[in-house]
Amino acid sequence: METIYFAKWILLDSGELLLNGAISVSENQISAVGPRSKVRRGQKDRIVNLGDSLILPGFINMHTHLEESVLRGVQKDPDETFTTWDIKNRARTRQASPDAVKTSIKLKIRELLAGGITTVVDNSRLGYSYDILKSEAIRSFVITEINIDDPTQESEILEKTINSLPPATSKIKTGIGPHGIYSLSKTAHQRLLSFIAENDLLWTSHIAESAEELQAFSEKRGDLYFQLTRKQPWPYSDASMGSMDYALQNDLIPDGGICIHCNYVNGSELEYLARKNAPVVICHSYTQELGHKGFPLDVARNRNVLICLGTEGIAAPGFMSLFDELFWLKKAYPHISASEMLKWVTINPAKALRMEQQIGSLREGKLADIIAVRFAYDSTGDPLEELLMADPEIIAVIIDGEEIVSNY
Repeated sequence: METIYFAKWILLDSGELLLNGAISVSENQISAVGPRSKVRRGQKDRIVNLGDSLILPGFINMHTHLEESVLRGVQKDPDETFTTWDIKNRARTRQASPDAVKTSIKLKIRELLAGGITTVVDNSRLGYSYDILKSEAIRSFVITEINIDDPTQESEILEKTINSLPPATSKIKTGIGPHGIYSLSKTAHQRLLSFIAENDLLWTSHIAESAEELQAFSEKRGDLYFQLTRKQPWPYSDASMGSMDYALQNDLIPDGGICIHCNYVNGSELEYLARKNAPVVICHSYTQELGHKGFPLDVARNRNVLICLGTEGIAAPGFMSLFDELFWLKKAYPHISASEMLKWVTINPAKALRMEQQIGSLREGKLADIIAVRFAYDSTGDPLEELLMADPEIIAVIIDGEEIVSNY
């Protein structure tokens, strides 16, 4: 038996909208997409008429820190530097009880699902999110994040982390990466890159996130510079343009490596990332909330960088909603089409995760990761443009063919 969903619109693999369409799901795959009259129906098939709704591919959130959900409500003091605030948050998360952290992760996963997110990429420092996500419906990638504070134990800690990397399953994939380019020595970076290449793993890192990071690498001063030189002399070679400059000089970003934030980068650096097929994940609300310089979005688009969206951690206002991210980005960049922006949460991240043949668009044979939304629509406008400026109601979330949310 198949389940066939009718909707006013379906966003096709081509990026076009199909009016009065149908999408058929057989077990965990999409078996057909097309006009209602052309999608075959059997007597035993289940028909779900979603009315005046829009069916989309499930959204992919490319960057979260689910373990930090336990700190929800903790805001950065206006007088604190970003570095101090970040260090405090890591300490607070470690000091929280395991039960409190795990409960907060479970609640955050419910938020993600309710927001139409069918795949999440989570950077984990404590290992709790993997244990929880492996039994959840949401498709997930857990990146073990390395941040070594004691340089005398770097090699030992790195090898221990590599050897204890959790296994991948059919629904949860794993990866590994440094918290920041400054989190490892050049030798440790090279060891990690070799391990990633040998095991075909995902790599992610926060790069060029803050003004303090730029200041540390280019001017050798500021709070981050102070923190990094408390136990050793400045360990990095000269990089007058900042941490991205250092990373590219030393070839520390693997082909396809996922770069998070990249707020303080220039056009030539973005061009280099494009040549390496290295996607950039921007977390717009988080960046605005913390007062960082915004990612040079139009420059990146002109350099053909693969752009994806994430929601980051506790500093982002509101829920971990990619619809919220799209709303604020559309307000800030009205000249960019809604059709292009929707790719930043669907097919682009699927490509970044090497999953574009399985998820990220609605096409026969792909996994049935699907969402349906209702929103106020003016019949004279472009439905996708109006969607991004609306407050959509998510009425269905389907992962692997299973209805996880059904509010229709």
